[in-house]
Amino acid sequence: MCGITGVLNLNGGRPPEPSRLVRANDALSHRGPDDSGTFTDGQVGLAMRRLSIIDVARGHQPLSNENGAISIVFNGEIYNHLELREELVRRGHVFRTRSDTETIVHAYEQWGMEGCLSRLRGMFAFAIWDSSRRALFLCRDRMGIKPLYYAEEGGRLYFSSEIRGILLQSGIPCRVDMAAVDAFLTVGFVPNPRTICKGIRKLPPAHFLTVRNGTVTMRKYWELAYSEGNGSTVRELTEEFQDLLAECIGMHLMSEAPLGALLSGGIDSATIAAFAQRSLSTRLKTISISFDSCRLNEADAARETAGALGTDHVPVAFGKDSMDDYPEALYYLEEPLAEPVFVTEYNMHRAVRQKGLKVVLTGEGSDELLAGYHWHRGEVWSRPLLGLPFFLRAFVAEGLLLRSRGAGAMGMYRVLREGRSEAQDQYRAWLTIGDPKIKERLLAREVSAALKGNGGSLLDSWKDHLPAVAGRPLSDQMLWLQSRTRMVDDINHSLDRMSMAHSVEARVPFLDHKLWEFCASVPFRLKIDGTYFDLTEKFLLRNAVKGIVPEGARLRRKKGLAAPYETWLMGSRLPDWAETALSEAEIKKVGIFEAKEVARLRREHQAGLPDRATLLMGVLALQTWSRLFTG
Repeated sequence: MCGITGVLNLNGGRPPEPSRLVRANDALSHRGPDDSGTFTDGQVGLAMRRLSIIDVARGHQPLSNENGAISIVFNGEIYNHLELREELVRRGHVFRTRSDTETIVHAYEQWGMEGCLSRLRGMFAFAIWDSSRRALFLCRDRMGIKPLYYAEEGGRLYFSSEIRGILLQSGIPCRVDMAAVDAFLTVGFVPNPRTICKGIRKLPPAHFLTVRNGTVTMRKYWELAYSEGNGSTVRELTEEFQDLLAECIGMHLMSEAPLGALLSGGIDSATIAAFAQRSLSTRLKTISISFDSCRLNEADAARETAGALGTDHVPVAFGKDSMDDYPEALYYLEEPLAEPVFVTEYNMHRAVRQKGLKVVLTGEGSDELLAGYHWHRGEVWSRPLLGLPFFLRAFVAEGLLLRSRGAGAMGMYRVLREGRSEAQDQYRAWLTIGDPKIKERLLAREVSAALKGNGGSLLDSWKDHLPAVAGRPLSDQMLWLQSRTRMVDDINHSLDRMSMAHSVEARVPFLDHKLWEFCASVPFRLKIDGTYFDLTEKFLLRNAVKGIVPEGARLRRKKGLAAPYETWLMGSRLPDWAETALSEAEIKKVGIFEAKEVARLRREHQAGLPDRATLLMGVLALQTWSRLFTG
């Protein structure tokens, strides 16, 4: 796991400035404290910081092939690199290291870029410079696990694992992209390919960029193909899924550095720990986090699971509800997220590193793979109601709010009120973090005026993902859509940044693309099953791990990682950093919001009005981010 950065002069002119390249590289030292390296070849400069996991002694980067014509900087892990290496050796390639990085170089030599990418199984973001073709390639993994940013400025193309690497090389000021702000205040994250910084873009998952002769082109190299199923019985599908899980989790144990797993009280982390422990000859170290809040605390359940599996379990107490680490965590996050779960992740991975682990397996991706979120159940519940007349839908929606004010109820309320059955519209309604009318009145007049002349929302482009699942049920369309959007720009983004902030490599077995290709052929009833009022999510997983995962964890309903921000925001006095960020003077200085409307939103939340907390947290996130990056 590493941080990479670099620059290419698009016009073949003067070479990169080594001092800027080194400064940008050093800013990524938290991603790779073990080693660093730079490479220049006329118009191109590559640099990397290394967290040594595979071939610790000889895996230095940048790395080149035998004649030095092809050079690479690489962030990630290729879990099938030994299998690929054997094939490449048979074809005459000579290896100097045991690293997975060198396997990519020879795979590109042998099969070209698309052939190389089609064979890689893992998480990755890398840059390859082919000096014979004078071509630069930037590549990102299928599921968007590892980040890669790029920008064109002054006749040069800059790239980096983090935005700061581009800013330090290019001198581009971090100017706020107001269209990104608008999308953020709708769904709580900034959707790819845009970023919060104008002019800096994310390389989308499953894409690669080619730069040659001053021309920049982008291509998609993979897309999930949903199908009607392969005709197998439920038992056969369950057994095949179990075998794939065992294979996938076993591959993710590849490491020369201390490795462990995060363990909560739920099925996802328990599955990973169970299969990992079966594959290891030593006791797997598992880490759990406990909270002061009983609602969030799963420490007892994690301890019970660890005892049943026989892992070397380490519970870590997290007693701070004050979110004192929020500004520091946001600094490493770089792009704001409305829900501050990343602060919990930040503390969690700090604990992982303090306990001596360099690599940790975690359960992200299971909910996206097997429909584990509340909106997947909500889609099933709302399906027969969307055909009702508006007044009946509105009656049911109002009744829901009388029973609950949680995110699930608010999402269902919006879905029923709007009455839309298109995947992107319904998905957007489930994700919306607050009343759109409140959002509109929060924005400063100048910002609102600029957005109205901007020609639509960034979220309108979400429909471009849907041709891949045309004709499929709405449930499948929503699964694919979330894998290209929220999973990449919220879940994976947060996991990468909060783990790398503490020099920890987080691995996500549930995001193996072979698992996704298999599950795309599985009927949706094996993802969510049961009667209308008693639905069981992740049904296939619960069946596949019967007898492997302790029953308590196998049957436990999803709780999920969280931060108690709703209660925290109720306080009459927040910590100084938050009070400063929400002050009238600071709001006017940043210029995104109307100060009186922010104060009104805060009062309404403190008065107990629903659907305010996440939007207020989004305002605080943007205000704090502005102080850190543009102040």
